[in-house]
Amino acid sequence: MKFSLRVKLFLFVPVFALVPWLGYQTFQKLQTFATEAQSEALRVLAQSLKPELDALVRPDAQPGLRITPEPMRREPVLDGFFDEWPEANDALVDERVRLKIGQFDNQVAFALEVRDSTRFYQEPLFGRSEAVPFDAIRLQLSDRQSTTVVELATEGSGAFDAKVSSQPWPLSKTLRVTSYWWEFSGGYRLEWVMPVSQVINRQLQLSQIDHNWIQPSTRQYQFSIQPLAARVQQLARRLSGETRQIMVVDADGYLIAKTTPPEEMPSLLRSDAWQSNAVMTDQDIRINVPLMTETGRYSVLIAAPTSEIVGSAQQALVTLAWQTLGVLGLLIFGLSIYSGRLAERITRLRKELKSYLDGRGRFSHQPYLSDAKTSDEVGELSRDIEQVLRDLARYTAFLERIPRTLRHELSNPMSAIQTSLELLSDEQDPEQQARLRATAERGIQKLESTLAKVTEAASLEEALRDEDQHRFNVARITRDAVASIERTVVDRTWMTEISDETIVILGNDLRFEQMLDKLLDNACDFTPEGGVITVGLSDQINSVSLWVENEGSSLQVQDRVDAFQMFSGTRNDSTGSHLGLGLYVVRLIAESMGGQVAIGNTERGVRVEVTGLRVP
Repeated sequence: MKFSLRVKLFLFVPVFALVPWLGYQTFQKLQTFATEAQSEALRVLAQSLKPELDALVRPDAQPGLRITPEPMRREPVLDGFFDEWPEANDALVDERVRLKIGQFDNQVAFALEVRDSTRFYQEPLFGRSEAVPFDAIRLQLSDRQSTTVVELATEGSGAFDAKVSSQPWPLSKTLRVTSYWWEFSGGYRLEWVMPVSQVINRQLQLSQIDHNWIQPSTRQYQFSIQPLAARVQQLARRLSGETRQIMVVDADGYLIAKTTPPEEMPSLLRSDAWQSNAVMTDQDIRINVPLMTETGRYSVLIAAPTSEIVGSAQQALVTLAWQTLGVLGLLIFGLSIYSGRLAERITRLRKELKSYLDGRGRFSHQPYLSDAKTSDEVGELSRDIEQVLRDLARYTAFLERIPRTLRHELSNPMSAIQTSLELLSDEQDPEQQARLRATAERGIQKLESTLAKVTEAASLEEALRDEDQHRFNVARITRDAVASIERTVVDRTWMTEISDETIVILGNDLRFEQMLDKLLDNACDFTPEGGVITVGLSDQINSVSLWVENEGSSLQVQDRVDAFQMFSGTRNDSTGSHLGLGLYVVRLIAESMGGQVAIGNTERGVRVEVTGLRVP
């Protein structure tokens, strides 16, 4: 099956599909490298916590329900609103009470929401009994040495200091509990803050006292708080910044430190400590770094958003995809136009080549190809084809002309020889016999001269291809040649227009002398006695031009195109016999040196010019 050039070019289009594939493979490798680099950076970050973990003092284990405070992003604001509280599970929850416990550095914050349709506030102490019923929250903190009771009751919504009592009594002077009570439709909210030192290693009992006109009630909740390690928590918060989350878990699964997760990133879970390898999700990359310290074995869990790696990588991938598609589309579009244009030019070239031949396969006119002036490969091919066609046309003309020319040139001497030999057989006079023999010998010499010239012209082109070229002073050779012929041909006037400076070209000096001799002999033959022959040489910087102009008969206009072909006679009269080989030899030698030849009529006669001779 044969395919056109256009189809073959389109077959290369699938090759361009490798471009996005290779780009994607490179992107995958870069993403893997970036992930590994990020994982290594997170491991180094986890090692920064080891000094604090070495100095960690672990709290005593408490029986019953143990609550770990949720880490807070900033210091809590006591205002009755829970805006700054992390969205985490409540520490305590039932149909009446919701309790949140958080920690910021060395402070433990409590946020309590109570559903109560009737609220009773504490009455002012002036002139009233303290037995008047009111709603209150009582928090009792107990250990083996002491018991502290914090009673939170107020006269109305707003900030207040809770009443603190303890055994032994001096402890109450060192503790101040700042609180805020806020009433809303259907209940009230209560926020207060206590130092970590007051809740660590202690049992807590939270009592919600609800007084009403029908039946007062008290709800009690018992638990202990396992606070986060304050120093580890502070360091973890500084290391995590705004884009990462850090969680430290001990070997028993208890939480040591935890920072709040960035927005729109899932929080770390204690179950993540079971993962030994880095885990990549659509939202984050999570890594578990085990640390052996003086106080035990810990797992440092770090989560970083994939927006740092995958997000930018995905954006880069999308950009790469669009760019690749755009480039691929442009390549396909450009290839389509180029292939179509190339196929059209080649088709036109084929048609133009066919148009140069007639029905008998002969050249109908001089070749001219449309793309010969372009600078690409098709243009070079067109120029080479034009040159081949011209050479072939000249060779065809030579083959057509040589029988006629040789018959004309050989018939005269052959007739003279034949006539002389026929008369010689019947002639008895010795003087006439000598004259007839001389006529026959002149005919033989003319035959030998004609055959020698034809042989020289035929073998010259092949000889020129094998000759070496070198630098030589063309001005000196030209001046010497003119001076030499001026001494032998004295009935012509010789003039030169040659600079005294050295003019160097690249070629063969002997062949240049041969070319110059042909030009001078040709000018001398067609110049009448006393006529002027002018020889000029000019340096064109990038090339050198030689010209010979003589007075005399003009060119035949109809033969001007064929002047430099073999057996082309261009003038009607001359002083000698010409086969039309002189200018043919001139053309061959000039072209071997990079030049071109031209001939034309002038006001005084005829001018032959050789231009474009190469300079080194």
